[in-house]
Amino acid sequence: MSTNFRITRLALALSVAAGLAACNDIAPPTSKPQTPIAAAPPSPSPLPPPPPVATAPTPATVEQPKPQPTVAKGDDDDDEQEIEPSKALDGARKLLADGNGEGALRFAKVAVLRTPKRSGAWNVLGRAQLILGKRKDAIASFEKAVELNPKSSYARNNLGLALIYDKRYEEAADSLEQAVELEPVEAYMWNNLGMAYEQLDRLDDARDAYDKAVAMESDRAEASLTRLKGVKSVIRTAKADTAPRMEPPSPTDSDTKDGVGDKADEAGKGGPSTVR
Repeated sequence: MSTNFRITRLALALSVAAGLAACNDIAPPTSKPQTPIAAAPPSPSPLPPPPPVATAPTPATVEQPKPQPTVAKGDDDDDEQEIEPSKALDGARKLLADGNGEGALRFAKVAVLRTPKRSGAWNVLGRAQLILGKRKDAIASFEKAVELNPKSSYARNNLGLALIYDKRYEEAADSLEQAVELEPVEAYMWNNLGMAYEQLDRLDDARDAYDKAVAMESDRAEASLTRLKGVKSVIRTAKADTAPRMEPPSPTDSDTKDGVGDKADEAGKGGPSTVR
């Protein structure tokens, strides 16, 4: 072989050897150990909502009734509002029967306030006023009762009775004449009419009225008739001596017939007839 060929083979061999050496010196890259990634914790389950707090049910809005008052106890006019309207008229009549004029007046005022167009309410108010000596007020109340019910013999009788006590005898006789025309069978009305006639010196008319009352078994009228028999002249010269004794009356209701004209009401002979 030639020298050049040998040199070329030698150079090639050295080159191969160098390449192999270089390959052995290169270490494979060392990979860092991977830190294991912790798994994300599971999302917490949502908490259940708290149980509803028990609350008292809201009551339905209900209009509360107005308080119903009880019987008034004082003298103030505001106390009249404490009387139950539905019982006012009956309560007034009961108190009149018991002789409680003040209590009856309070009840009667409520009755008139609640039923201003009822004749009987005004009549009961007049009765209470008359018993308490409030003649002017009683006359006004009885006139209102007559206005509301012109056919009420009771209201006309009571008006005539109040007018007698107020010494308005002509007007009293007129009212009582209409009362007996409407209710000719009531002895006490005839007796009251006789009383009005007597105060007017119409003694013959008074005797006739008393006679009718006596025929209906009126002890009061009988006492009045007996007294008249002692009067010698139609024009009396001693009117004060023979004038009838006036007593506080308890006139009748205009819309009821409770206890009218019985003998239990004939006490105190000679005065105006009274009924409960």
